[in-house]
Amino acid sequence: MKLSDVSVIIVNFNGEDVLPRAVASVLTLPDRPGELIVVDNGSTDGSLGFLHTVTDPLLKVVTLGENHGVAGGRNRGVIQAGGSVLAFLDSDGEATPSWLGESLAVLSAHPEAGAVAPLVLMEDGSVINGAGSFLDASGHGRDRLWGEPLDSHGADLALWHEQPVDYPMGCGMVIRRRGLDSLWPLDEALAKWHDDTEIGLRIRRLGYEVLFSRTAAVLHHPGHSDPKNPGERQLLAEMARLRLLWKYYPGSTAMWASVHYAFFAVTGSRRRLGNWRDLAFMARHLAASSSDLRRMRRRWRRGSDQRH
Repeated sequence: MKLSDVSVIIVNFNGEDVLPRAVASVLTLPDRPGELIVVDNGSTDGSLGFLHTVTDPLLKVVTLGENHGVAGGRNRGVIQAGGSVLAFLDSDGEATPSWLGESLAVLSAHPEAGAVAPLVLMEDGSVINGAGSFLDASGHGRDRLWGEPLDSHGADLALWHEQPVDYPMGCGMVIRRRGLDSLWPLDEALAKWHDDTEIGLRIRRLGYEVLFSRTAAVLHHPGHSDPKNPGERQLLAEMARLRLLWKYYPGSTAMWASVHYAFFAVTGSRRRLGNWRDLAFMARHLAASSSDLRRMRRRWRRGSDQRH
């Protein structure tokens, strides 16, 4: 594998304050990828104005007329990508010189690896955002060592290098295409959350692994695209989690989690009247999506997977 085989994909929505840094970090890499694709999700700020000032031929801009969400933007970037390796950077992320080369080294050394989960560092690189990610039995994702100082975990990171994790964090994940064509398209019903967990689940059900690399690193400046209202954030995150459960987990687990969510929404309504509205919205969404969820569940059910 060569760096020219890599297509870097950035999905952007109203990121004029963070996008220039992400784009520059890729275009100024000492060893550059084959192409940089920025998918603009119908931004209404100055994002497109900035992109139109970039004359570097490495950059390809895909302009969407509306916001298709993170997963929808990734899907459209993959369609446009010509590389045999897909590398994803968030619009509030930042490439480092080690990111692509070290990720390719893992993929080349491990044919069983479908994706690389890089070491994701926050802000100036002194604090860990995630060192590989894991799912629990209820569909909650956990970014290993989140918030921990980097210089306190050198031995742990060395021990975990090139070891399997459940899924790669979306900012920085690097995915091979060969053998994984059926991974795409992702479920784009929601604006964000759990697209990376879905990628990890699908990769593993296709018979590949996701390997963590401590030497491939990206920086992340998180929070740009999160809803400012905590209630809205929680609702969307829980909706994405329940969709994940109904698609990939045992039916009993998905049912129990749905009942659990409803119970706490009702009991918490004395403190937050909006819980009733959220519960009704969640119920309508899951009911309207039931046929799509069943279809994806049948396609990806465990035991009927395609193997490499």
